[in-house]
Amino acid sequence: MEQPAADLAINVIFDGPPGPEAGRFVEVETDDGRSINAGEWSERPDKLWALRITGLPKRVNCSENVKGA
Repeated sequence: MEQPAADLAINVIFDGPPGPEAGRFVEVETDDGRSINAGEWSERPDKLWALRITGLPKRVNCSENVKGA
């Protein structure tokens, strides 16, 4: 049974754990494995980068966005 979009969490995926040599960003996806466009990247005045997430995206219904589909 599919969960309503409001019940899905956003998972920010990295290729390794936090630490001195932290993992790199891979993607943002929902609990059901769907890749989502969760926000916009912007460079900050301090030269760091931020992924600004202003709200939860609506459920993506396209099966090509599902891993393994």
